[in-house]
Amino acid sequence: MPLSKHRLPCLALTLALAVSMAHAADPMLLVTSPVALQAAEKSGAGFAHWIGETSASSEGITTNQALMRSPAWQSIARPLTESIARIQRSDRQAGVGISRYPHRLFNARWLASPDAFFELVGVANRMDRRPFQSGACGETRLIYRLAYRTPAMQSRLPMTANVELRGDAPDADGSCASTARRWQPPQPSMTDEALGRWLVSPEGPLAPQRLATARIAQITTNLQSVRWPSAVRPDLGGHAEYMLRAFRWNAGTRRFNAAPLENTPDVARLKANAPLRKELQQWLRQPANLRALDEATLQVPQKFLATEAISVAPRGLERLANRPFAQVFSANEWQAVPGSRTLRSPQAVLRRLDDLSCAGCHQSRAVAGFHLLGVDRRGTTRTFTDGNALALPHSPHLHDELARRGRYVRAALSKPQPEPFRPLAEPDDAAAANEKATVGASCEPTRITQSANPWLDRAEKLPRIACEGALSVCEKTSVGFPGGMCSGPCDPLDRNGTCGSIAILSDFNQCLAASKPFGECLSKHTRPGNLRSCSAQQPCRDDFICAQSDGQPEGSGACIPPYFLFQMRVDGHS
Repeated sequence: MPLSKHRLPCLALTLALAVSMAHAADPMLLVTSPVALQAAEKSGAGFAHWIGETSASSEGITTNQALMRSPAWQSIARPLTESIARIQRSDRQAGVGISRYPHRLFNARWLASPDAFFELVGVANRMDRRPFQSGACGETRLIYRLAYRTPAMQSRLPMTANVELRGDAPDADGSCASTARRWQPPQPSMTDEALGRWLVSPEGPLAPQRLATARIAQITTNLQSVRWPSAVRPDLGGHAEYMLRAFRWNAGTRRFNAAPLENTPDVARLKANAPLRKELQQWLRQPANLRALDEATLQVPQKFLATEAISVAPRGLERLANRPFAQVFSANEWQAVPGSRTLRSPQAVLRRLDDLSCAGCHQSRAVAGFHLLGVDRRGTTRTFTDGNALALPHSPHLHDELARRGRYVRAALSKPQPEPFRPLAEPDDAAAANEKATVGASCEPTRITQSANPWLDRAEKLPRIACEGALSVCEKTSVGFPGGMCSGPCDPLDRNGTCGSIAILSDFNQCLAASKPFGECLSKHTRPGNLRSCSAQQPCRDDFICAQSDGQPEGSGACIPPYFLFQMRVDGHS
């Protein structure tokens, strides 16, 4: 049938739209390129922007000494400093440094140091957070990491600050299609610097009006407050604690106020107040709230929540400290929810609740308490140092989570309300087949005896596993390899392994304690060994980190314990 003339323009428009959509770039989910992020910092997305009353350098960064002149930064830094001081008062073995204290404390002076600064390490599209932001199309998150540069050393430190911004309002039809399109770059392929400029352009997701302080939902901080080396906790291969806090902007005082942590119960208060505990349980049992729990959109009322929490490593959700709901309730107080996806047993209900808490999230398939740490790239990363570099900027959980977020954002282009369901961050894989005892595998399995006080957790030894290979050895938990690690001489024929450096821990730490340069300690006090190769597609097992290794391409590396990497530990930097 021939086309009428009046239908031709419609057809042409349809074809043009189809071609445009076919060539349109997918909406961006996460930006981690140092060049792009530094371009964004120089154009107004530096950390000082959120603090106000300070000016950034030509690099787009501001020293923490300059930040401390701002009441806004004081309102965050001082509560953190007070919490660190409280840890030291309660633990006589805790202090700053390696040589004097077995429990190495975060040095709060970094928060006001002229040598330290916060640098942008990630911009995240969190449109999937729409259920948590009424009247907004989710969130945009800017993740900053604490770092320093001195004449003797430069490094990042185990602390992040996450600025959570409310997204644009929904479209007139109730959808968030316009917001999803705003995350689409103008070209599918752009240089990193052009990408950074586009992010903060009037058309970009970080346009000036979208960086207004009125958009701040909150700033959350995560820092390694204290670390015990493996010599102190040989059964666990070490112990580290991470302090989690949240702060909300008060436009009237132009300061931040301490805020409750999302879905993180105040364990001590609830255990001491039976009526409050019962009220929380009754609220959670309501059918609508169980549905929200199942799909991971639950929002526990603030009256039940803590303003500070501690997560601990290693061993993730095996540690009761990382499961606050399991400290408040027992499994026999719950029932399976028929038709649910994640609440199919009483134990699963508690597991899902803990999965949504801050402590549970930060210790589920994480990288030593973090999910995003930033790219380390020679020539572009400000603090890049050989032997102190990550191969991947994110955790295994975040890598998998990006696929779910991508489906949500793409669906938002055409659907008013995409499916918000999020699976468990750490699925129960107890039935999974045991891993073969090849390079990188566990060879000293243990069973954790839990306590609400993580200092009292104990690792009970199970039968040791023989590593495969005539020359293989089991690197011991007691010298910093949680669960033990199969290794041996470097073997170029091992397709799963790569030759890397293993710290001779006692000598290496003594070198750092003597304030010797990190590079010198690295060159003199390490030995070669066969390590498991890793990438985003082949992640390290829990409690190990993918570090850069000689001979490996970008994005690939070798699995080592996280605290063998200088930037992942609080001690030795001062």
